[in-house]
Amino acid sequence: MQPDQIDTFLDLCETRSFHRSAERLGVTQSTVSGRLAALERALGVTLMRRSRAGCDLTTEGLRFEPHARALRHAMTEARAAA
Repeated sequence: MQPDQIDTFLDLCETRSFHRSAERLGVTQSTVSGRLAALERALGVTLMRRSRAGCDLTTEGLRFEPHARALRHAMTEARAAA
């Protein structure tokens, strides 16, 4: 898991849109898709269901979201401490 994958996943949790997340993160939609796919491969689960209307969290995604938030918080605290 990479920090950019966690940040992308959490942004998708908020926007439910690959297009909006790409705009907010300043990357392409394919980058957002690639980051999510890499995170899903690393975890061995599907985190989001994709459709033309956007995306929704799977049960696994709902369970992972609080852990992702904790990971992002821990990374921010580690940077501040360094």
